[in-house]
Amino acid sequence: MKTILIGNGYWGSIVKEKLEKQTDLIGVLNSKDNIDSFLKKEVDYIFVCTPTKTHYEIVKKCIENHKNVFCEKPFTGNFFKAKELYKISEKNNTKLFVDNIFLYRNELINIESNNFKKIKFLWNKFENLYKEDLFTTLLYHDLYLLLNIAKNTWDVDYLEIFEDKLNLKLKNKNLKAEFIYDRNYIGKKEKKIFIDDKLIDFSNPSNDPLSEIIDNLIKNNINFNENKKITLKTIKLLNKIQNESILHTPRSIK
Repeated sequence: MKTILIGNGYWGSIVKEKLEKQTDLIGVLNSKDNIDSFLKKEVDYIFVCTPTKTHYEIVKKCIENHKNVFCEKPFTGNFFKAKELYKISEKNNTKLFVDNIFLYRNELINIESNNFKKIKFLWNKFENLYKEDLFTTLLYHDLYLLLNIAKNTWDVDYLEIFEDKLNLKLKNKNLKAEFIYDRNYIGKKEKKIFIDDKLIDFSNPSNDPLSEIIDNLIKNNINFNENKKITLKTIKLLNKIQNESILHTPRSIK
């Protein structure tokens, strides 16, 4: 499979290493490069690992030129722009995959979550060099996990957000979900989920989901429709929460 990588930052460099091993990587660019000449090449997938704010324009240009795209999460950060890109992709008969990578972690696949009452997401993660807003860097991950585990309509119960800390509570009938993030944490990075009182530790992956995704793209063994559904649901809920944070001053609501 011939591939091109756009974006060679923190996550892009990780993707690059996998692509070099698993595919014929014929080009590496960044978000400011002119990609027009590369769009004329015969290529199976373009991997977009640029900052979120650049995804819409880059992905749009790729799919309008009939290129399949693997896009780093979050897709665009905007529900309506995401829907537009899916329509353009369908019109141009291209494949569009969003990197909701945690869904492919063994820790999640093995979760039994039929009758839980509460779920808690915890990130302790020191991010001194790479700091997009908390919504796009951390919360998006957990929202698609939540919607995969509990396919419900969630409402904001409580939200407190600062530059590097977030405390969010969502509710749905008898279900509750809580999100606690600290990007000033000094120590070993932690990523944990509690379903009721059962701990699922995501800090050290037991499999290599990125390599598995690339392998499944090569084999055309990906459920693109399910990927689209969870992506749109997640962005819609993310935008709902973002709107709540904008509408309330100070930046905490009950």
